[in-house]
Amino acid sequence: MTALPAKTTLSQKLVDQFNLLWFIMALGFGGTSIAGFAFLNNTMVRNPPLKGLLYVDKINEFAANMGGIYAVLSSYMQVHMILFGVMHLVTLFACTILYFKWRRKYPQKYQDLLNDTNRNSVLIAPVLAFGMAFNVFLVLGYVYIDWMRINVQLILPYAAGVYGLLWIWTIAVAVRLQAQALQKGFDVDKMHFGWLLIPFALGMTTVTGTGISYLAHGGLADFVFFLSITSFTMALFLLIVKLFSLFKSHYAKGLPEKIEFLPAFFVVVPIITILTISLLRYGYYFQHKFHVQLPAALFAFVVTAGFGLMTWYMILGLFLLRDYFKNYLFSKSYFDESQWGLICPMVAYAVLSTFVYKHGMAYTLTMGVTLSFMILDVIVLTTMIVRQYAKIQREDITQT
Repeated sequence: MTALPAKTTLSQKLVDQFNLLWFIMALGFGGTSIAGFAFLNNTMVRNPPLKGLLYVDKINEFAANMGGIYAVLSSYMQVHMILFGVMHLVTLFACTILYFKWRRKYPQKYQDLLNDTNRNSVLIAPVLAFGMAFNVFLVLGYVYIDWMRINVQLILPYAAGVYGLLWIWTIAVAVRLQAQALQKGFDVDKMHFGWLLIPFALGMTTVTGTGISYLAHGGLADFVFFLSITSFTMALFLLIVKLFSLFKSHYAKGLPEKIEFLPAFFVVVPIITILTISLLRYGYYFQHKFHVQLPAALFAFVVTAGFGLMTWYMILGLFLLRDYFKNYLFSKSYFDESQWGLICPMVAYAVLSTFVYKHGMAYTLTMGVTLSFMILDVIVLTTMIVRQYAKIQREDITQT
């Protein structure tokens, strides 16, 4: 009598089907949480002497004073921050465990991926997700934990130490992947926008450091500033070089034939966002360091220029990939992990629009744009969670 095969557990399925782009899923949850904080912190009007970041008591006080729809939005955004912040941390923890289990179980698959210069940029995805985790932890801690807020200057040296480790990790992975590409070469016929994950990770590490540099003082602020400006210049250089190469390739041969490469076209949008926010924070840093008030017009120009750049780029992408969105975005029969990357531009647009509101265009329309992208983000996130789970189950049945 033939024994029936043992039923595959969910844990086994997740290890067998593990995809490094699941770290982008965790990244999306974290960015969605941060978007709630950006909305509250950048759209609430604060009169002197109240400056700096808002925390939960002040958020509730301001919302009560403003009343109306803003009070409702404030209550929702606080739930939004906590819910997606927790989802981010849980999924990041789970993805990290699955990643190491997958590497141990399939060492040859990992080695093949590492040696494939056309695909190995995805190996920097964990760096991206952990960079976001750093921001989520600090933001939620500042907003909801009084001890962290009161003792922020005491905590900053330790935060800078952790940031230094993140910076070393980011630079090490980025340099290794770039060195491999230069030494081994790559097939230009297979060029795709997924390569931009490297400047994306560098930009995420940069924007994390800029937050510390403008909050800290003295030598600590200067040290973190130097680390962040190093990763900033590398991110900007690689973004420009890779973007020119990609556009040149696609002008000659058209967009990639593989549909899973298409969502990566939009990775430029979050890169523009984090580099723009980094530039704003460098302005804050220089104001603190040299005790000079920079013109408000300068901040307004930087943020609106970044917002304008990503706006026309998004319009171009939506036009180029209109058939992709129509046929694959909400398809019941198709799902690919690359679609998690579509969350990033929605989050990026929502976040940067709050800075536009703060620094120059405090209009109801600007706030409406922010809320529209946040709503769309939550809808697409929910849909993708369901479709990702369905794919895991479907592929297991197929393999059986």
